[in-house]
Amino acid sequence: MAAIRESPTAGPRAAPDSCDAETLTYTTVDVNIQRNYYYRSGVLLADGRIVFVPGTGTTIGLFNPDTNEFSQVGNLSNAFHKYSGGVLLRDGRVVFVPDNKRKIGLFNPATNAFSTIAGPTCFGGYSGGVLLNDGRVVFVPSNTRTVGIFNPATDTYSEIAGPSGGAAYSGGVLLGDGRVVFVPYCAQTIGIFNPDGDEYYEIPLTSPELFMLYSGGVLLPDGRVAFVPCEAKTIMIFNPATDSYDEIACAPGSDGYYDGVLLSDGRVAFVPNRGNAIGVFNPATGSHSEIAAPWPAKRSMYNGGVPLRDGRVVLVPRESHEIGILALSEEQARRRAHARTEAVKAELVAAAWHPTRMSRWCLDEDERRELAEMGLCDATATA
Repeated sequence: MAAIRESPTAGPRAAPDSCDAETLTYTTVDVNIQRNYYYRSGVLLADGRIVFVPGTGTTIGLFNPDTNEFSQVGNLSNAFHKYSGGVLLRDGRVVFVPDNKRKIGLFNPATNAFSTIAGPTCFGGYSGGVLLNDGRVVFVPSNTRTVGIFNPATDTYSEIAGPSGGAAYSGGVLLGDGRVVFVPYCAQTIGIFNPDGDEYYEIPLTSPELFMLYSGGVLLPDGRVAFVPCEAKTIMIFNPATDSYDEIACAPGSDGYYDGVLLSDGRVAFVPNRGNAIGVFNPATGSHSEIAAPWPAKRSMYNGGVPLRDGRVVLVPRESHEIGILALSEEQARRRAHARTEAVKAELVAAAWHPTRMSRWCLDEDERRELAEMGLCDATATA
């Protein structure tokens, strides 16, 4: 039986009216992806390419954001909702998390080879996966009563008792202490997996809704996690230091967002699914705003995003035949580059400073004597 841990009462907190969404730009790369080939998530490879994980269709997508080249590889069996996510393993392979399949997928980008191994015993199992610090991968339980664990060292699968099922969770996030938090979708709890002992337990929500709360989460720079609102009217902020949560008011609704990405300036981009706007959340101010997008509402456009090393974000296509690209505006990028340059200059000055050397032209006689008494410089040093 799963252990239950209580969460302190948390109430909604009003958010400011707006934040600087205009500092983000949205563009697309038309690669003519057919609608029946929609993808569920993306994984950034070591060589800079992105693997798109197949939800339906029979191919794996490969996208090079430097050249905008897109290709499809593989000859997978046709199944509805075959995989729900992908995780890059330490050996360079990508594991595909089974959803409506009883096989775990393994893709080797070095050879474009795809294979499967035995997985869960039932269909409709998992919603995404998370790489643990020990190299294993935990599968986030959705319509299953188990937490899946994949060990790439032996290519074996195991499971432990989990939630009661019913589309419980959607996505998970690795915490700074090594645990994994499961994001509530239809569950009335926050799930926690502790790899030390492979323990699963739950934190009850004090005012739960019943359907499609959140979809995906983002680890914030301060160690907290922002749960991305799908049907929820709030952004939930989970604090792993206290296993408690807070809420910030917003109103996307109607399956508006699906997963989110931490931007290079510390804000969070909420990826649009059936909504017609890109969300921007600033955890420093608690503000939420949106960028209007040029497509009609109620169309499932994207399934999550992949942050690139240059600060851009690639949006994973679902019903779109285009790949979306988010980037900081030129002015925002210029300011960020300037700030980084100043920080590097400060580090160089700090690294070059030495009391004996600096005393020759920066310190007066009393200051040199004081440092000499501390053994930090020669009191008799002269310029």
